Amino acid sequence: MTNSRPVAGIGPFRFDRDANELTDENGQTTVLRPQTATVLSVLLENAGGVVTKDHLMKTVWHDTFVTDDSLVQCISEIRRALGPQTSKLLKTIPKKGYRLDLAGADDKPGETPMAPRRSPRIVAALAGTMSLLVVAIATWWVMRPVPESVVRTIAVLPFANASGDEAQAYFATGVAEDLIVGLSKVSDLRVVSRGASFSLDADAMDIREVADILDADYVLEGSVRRNGAALRVSAALVDGETGENAWAERYDGSTEDIFAFQEKLLNSLMTVLTVRLSKAERERLGIYGTRNAAAYDAYLRGRELENLYTRETNRDAEAALQEAVRLDPEFALPYAHLSQVYSFRAENRWVDPIGPAVDKALDYARRAVSMDDSLPFAHFALGRLHTRSFSPDFETAISEFRRAIELDPNYVDAYMFLANTYIFDGRADEALPLIAEGFQRNPLAPYWYYLAEGMAAYFLGDYKKAETALTVARDRNPTAPYPYRFLIATYGQMDMVDDAEWMAMEYEALGRSATVTALLETASIQDPDYRELFADGFRKAGLPD
Repeated sequence: MTNSRPVAGIGPFRFDRDANELTDENGQTTVLRPQTATVLSVLLENAGGVVTKDHLMKTVWHDTFVTDDSLVQCISEIRRALGPQTSKLLKTIPKKGYRLDLAGADDKPGETPMAPRRSPRIVAALAGTMSLLVVAIATWWVMRPVPESVVRTIAVLPFANASGDEAQAYFATGVAEDLIVGLSKVSDLRVVSRGASFSLDADAMDIREVADILDADYVLEGSVRRNGAALRVSAALVDGETGENAWAERYDGSTEDIFAFQEKLLNSLMTVLTVRLSKAERERLGIYGTRNAAAYDAYLRGRELENLYTRETNRDAEAALQEAVRLDPEFALPYAHLSQVYSFRAENRWVDPIGPAVDKALDYARRAVSMDDSLPFAHFALGRLHTRSFSPDFETAISEFRRAIELDPNYVDAYMFLANTYIFDGRADEALPLIAEGFQRNPLAPYWYYLAEGMAAYFLGDYKKAETALTVARDRNPTAPYPYRFLIATYGQMDMVDDAEWMAMEYEALGRSATVTALLETASIQDPDYRELFADGFRKAGLPD
């Protein structure tokens, strides 16, 4: 290591390399694993510059063969230690590596060895050298190659419904969601997930605060007004650092013009952001699978109803999506969402028996994939079906989730579902880098991200970490049964029987049965060893068989 400082400043933190400790401004200390501390040291040595993954791998694991997963896990641990400061201090440079930004560092006197006093002759010599260096840098700056494209992060906020009719809200939301899908097809863009950007109350926040929370360079906001056949869409691309508009436009036309608007908007954004498009990306930019405006409208209504997640809205979603495929039988997206509608129906036992619903779900998902193999959601829907307890096929699920991520590297939910599938299949260690990637790509992670983290920790025997993650998952969604199940087993393994009994009571309050048999019957865990470890936690918690 070339950095001689035992203690260095990283923003509001103090990093003690000898002790592998990161201490915040309140005196709270996090002890890092040796490999994680070494990664942080290498980043610190190269602060302000991009450190490639290859350099980190060769430096930290120079005599050991490991995969990129080890590095991803270290980066994830550093991010967690930095907490809310992460987005300002540790940046991911897509396709290149990482950069540690010390712009906010405030090293205290005495923590860095003082430089020796220099004689006037040496100072003069250094001054001459610096003058030559300045000239050299200036010459390089003028002659430097200008990069053709810079990878930027963009967040798309929900478009405001300016129609004066609440019944039109689904259309405004759908337009914004499809812009996220369209932008995600571009490899030189990192797009913040819908789950993160749509969860903020952006109307009550300064746009720069929104950009900071979402770690976005730019924020796209807009509004949609639809009255009868008339359509007006306004959109603005805002610089996340200055809060000023980098681009703004308004489109007036009819509802039949919605596809032309989306394509024009996407192409305008590519120009403003100086994003390069490959031939394949340009060919598929803005293509949504239909040119029938009525079919598209029915699809947006169905998708909105599907997400409301009740027995009644599930039936209404089916009706709207069926109307979409009736209007355009070649429109693949409604088939994929019909698959999810029937899957939800079976999962929640909204029908009895569930067999016919499961068969329809599988049929619609397979049909969507066969109709459009380039549709990420179709692969996601099929993969998700094969993680359910009524149709488990983890080999197919893993293949479909990988395909969805290949088609859309920004598809953050696919990362987490793939992680869950590895866990269900007895491969929790392989889930860790995917979970880390999910948290990195979604700065406002929903409860089930923490659930995945807790499940992985449970099966890897880290019960304290499992308890922490599962508690967050439960608190973020108190009506979801899954965190309670794993908390019961976790407390059993930790010999905290009183806590396990309390958790079992809360689980039963949700209308569930807290017996070993009932808990295993509804579990998606298929690996025999993992199922036994799950059951062992329940028995240690004192649950009846």
